[in-house]
Amino acid sequence: MVSQCANPRCREPFIYYRHGKLFSVPRGTAASTRATIEHFWLCQSCAESMAIEVRHGGNPSLVSRWPSGNMLQLEYEL
Repeated sequence: MVSQCANPRCREPFIYYRHGKLFSVPRGTAASTRATIEHFWLCQSCAESMAIEVRHGGNPSLVSRWPSGNMLQLEYEL
């Protein structure tokens, strides 16, 4: 369950979906062939300059992006 912004520097509480962006990331475990879906939410302010991207190994990461939408740099692994 999503309760706050995925940005560790923000942590705005999740109240309404329409205020921000929700990301769904499939997560599998080595012991299971069944994938689960993990949800991450960025508040409106953070979603304007950041995104959740799945990197090598299937681990989600918080990344900064240019105003053009292109990814800039890794901020945090989630």
